[in-house]
Order: sequence, then structure tokens, then C-alpha cells
Amino acid sequence: MGRHPPTPRHKPTFTLQLFHEARPVSTYNYPYYNTVDQIYHAEWSIAKLARHELLRRSIATLWPQGHPTRLIHVAGTGGKGSTCRFLEMGLACIGAAGAFMSPHLFDYRERFSINGEFVSQDDITAAWEQRVRPHCVRLATDHPANIHTFHEVSILIALTLFEQHGVEWAAMETGVGGRYDQTRALDVVATALTNVGSDHAHMLGDERWQRVLDKAGIARPGVPFFTSDTDPENLEIMVQVCAATGAPLHQVGDAAVAALELELQQHTLDPSPDSLLHADYQKRNAALALAVIRHLAPAIDETAVLRAFANARLLGRFWRVEESVYADIAHNAEKIEALAGEIRKQFGARGKILVVGISGQRISTKVFRALADIAHTIIVTSASFKGQDPARVREEVKGIVGDIPVLVAFEPQQALRTARSLQRDDEVIILTGSTYMIEQALNPDPHLRHMSAHFGWRMQEPHEATGTVHLNLPKPAPPLR
Repeated sequence: MGRHPPTPRHKPTFTLQLFHEARPVSTYNYPYYNTVDQIYHAEWSIAKLARHELLRRSIATLWPQGHPTRLIHVAGTGGKGSTCRFLEMGLACIGAAGAFMSPHLFDYRERFSINGEFVSQDDITAAWEQRVRPHCVRLATDHPANIHTFHEVSILIALTLFEQHGVEWAAMETGVGGRYDQTRALDVVATALTNVGSDHAHMLGDERWQRVLDKAGIARPGVPFFTSDTDPENLEIMVQVCAATGAPLHQVGDAAVAALELELQQHTLDPSPDSLLHADYQKRNAALALAVIRHLAPAIDETAVLRAFANARLLGRFWRVEESVYADIAHNAEKIEALAGEIRKQFGARGKILVVGISGQRISTKVFRALADIAHTIIVTSASFKGQDPARVREEVKGIVGDIPVLVAFEPQQALRTARSLQRDDEVIILTGSTYMIEQALNPDPHLRHMSAHFGWRMQEPHEATGTVHLNLPKPAPPLR
């Protein structure tokens, strides 16, 4: 894709140590397991890899000289979006910088930002109508099977916006996993893996090593690979994947986080309550972004970068909606656990009413185990897409929450009204668990709220004779949340 001059090499501050020397070297061959997995599921894996090739060809058609933006590919179970925002804000100190992130909360345009600001709705319309849509229609006309998906179209829109706005650096967030996500088709100057947890096991594998293997698949030959994951078993897999790929591996561990905290103190940078860095768990994401920035731009003014980090904000991350009402799109067990710690730190003994919606195939018991330690009242509601039945969720978590009252509201706005009716002067309301639920509860635009709740409805048409619904075309993946 891009044809850039060699990026200046800089000896990274944090390098992966041979942590496995203290114990027998693993006899497991993880790159081979990836090979066998692809062969066992050849029809599936070949189809996925073919999507990559289709996207590469579209990028080459639209940018025959290579795309001008230097891209950084970010994957992980938690912290992808925050790491992208830190990269964007830090690299904006030396040039125009952007980010492509998912999910959006209220408006599709939230997936695209430049120098910390979302692009305009008019920007989206122009990119789609003038550049991306004509290409996609031509492609489908020539080859009817080659219809780009929602995710692929969004990537092309991001690249179009970055070119139009002269973006020099951009962070690209993976949708799900890494190895097979369409963002893997991009040529990048660095890759970053935040961590690997339990989310999306039904897509990435029941075993943790399977999920690590998938996410570590963002590694490219000769491209530096950074990770802030500190689990030894996860790191062992990354070592093998990077060695087989030829990707230099850099670990950003606890020492890097401590060094970042010390630097913030030395520069008397006190993040505001709505800053990402105000939450302790975000400092690991910031340390990861800082390591990448140091490698790509060793001459950068680090004081300016730290100041930019302290001002980094992101909609839906411990977001203060109004007085005593907060929302956070923590939608898996690991994120909920981190959020619970931050809630405990921020609000102490104050009463906490949690409005929780669970979507997809996430296991509600794992989510509620962390919430049970902090909640005074829990209101379980649904989500507009793949929302789990709140009554069933309540039954599942009875044995976990103990004496904490668990109420059911089948509609998110109803759940929020109920929470407000119960709220006392000293209590806070926190909405979490599903981005879809938060969007339906808080989106001020009724038209966008309706469109989000009915994503993909045009892909279903009633059969003329029977009136039954059938898929007219392969339904694209929904907006990832």
C-alpha cells in the first residue's frame, strides 16, 4: 500500500526479556497450530483471507501510488479505542493525526477522528458519495460476488478522509480478533496488542491460546509489534508468532506504566475528571501508545505528548452524562472488572445504581461478578441488537449478587427513568454492559437511534408468496460494539 521512506530506528525503552529462560522452553508450536486450524476450516479461512485480498485490491485501485498516511494497527480485548486515541493525540504533536475506531456510540461519524475531533457528517457524505460508493458499485458491477461489507466500506471511508485531511499518522482499531479482521489487509508501520481476555470466544476460540493466536496475527514481517499484555503464557505465544513472522517484538510492562506515572507527576500534569488518564487502568494503554510513538518518532517532544495524553478524551469511556449520571461502554468481563475498580475509587461509599444491558453471547455471570461488589441496586435491561432477555439474566445472576435488588426493565430508556426515580441525593447512576443499550438510552437524535436499532433491515425482504423473511443478500456484520 504505502511507499514511505524508512522509519527512523530507535532503540525501544522497553524490550521483551527472555522471560521463558526461567522455565523449560515450550514444546508447543503455535504457528503450526494456526496452520492446522486454517486447514481444518479451509472453506472459512480461505473466504476470510479472500476478503483481505479484495480490500487490498480496492486500496490499490483507489491509491495506486500507495496511501500517504502511516498507519498503526491496534488490536486487543480491552483498551483498543483508548490506545488509538492516545496514539492520535500524541502523534498530533508532530503532524496531522487521525484514528479509525469502533464502535460508535451515537453517530457513525464517531468512528473517524482527526487531531482528537470527530469528522463532520458532511465529510462522511462526501467520502461515500464521491469516492467510496462509485468504486464499490463499479467493483460489484464487474464482479457481482465482490460486494464490500460494512466494515470494509468503513475502512475505505477512513482512508479517504485521512487523505483528504492530510493526515500523516493514523491508528486503525481492529474490529474483532486480528488475524482475520479486514484491518489486517492494511500496510502499517507498527502494530500494537493491548491484552487478550475472554471476549468473543464464540468467534475466536474457547481456549485463551486460540484468542491470543488470533489477535497476535496482526504481526507483519519487519513491522515492530508492541504489547502491554503481561501474562507469561500469552507472551510466549506472541514470541513464537512474531519470530515466525519476522516481526520485532517489544513488551510494555509494569515498569513502563510506573515510568509514565512518574513522568506525569514530574511535569505536574493532573488529568481532568473527564480525561482518559484520570482512570488508573488507562495508564497502561497510554504507556503502550507512548512506546509506539517513541519508536516511530524518537525526536518528538515527550512533554508535549504527555500533555496531549492528559487532555485525551473519548466518548463513552467513564463519560459524565450529567450530574451524578455516568456511562461506560465496558462490554466484557475484563472491562467491567476494570470499570468496577474505577467506580470504587471515584465514588467510594456513595450509593450506586447500575443500569446494565448484555448483548451477544457474553456470559452475564462473569459481568455481574465484578458489579456485585459495588452496586447498591442493579437494573437489567436489553439492547437493540442481540440483547439478552433481562428477565433471564436476572435469574442467572441471583446467586451472584446476593441481597442486592435486581430490577428488570425491557427498554433502555425505561431503565434510565426507573434509575432516576430511585436515585437519592448522594447516589450515582452508571450505565454499562452494552454500547447498543447506552445508545438507545441516551442518543438525542431519534433518527440515528432508530437506524442503529434496525441496522440491516434492508437486507431482509418478505417472500412474495409466503410472506416469510429470507436473506436477499449476505447480511453484513453489524457495527461492532
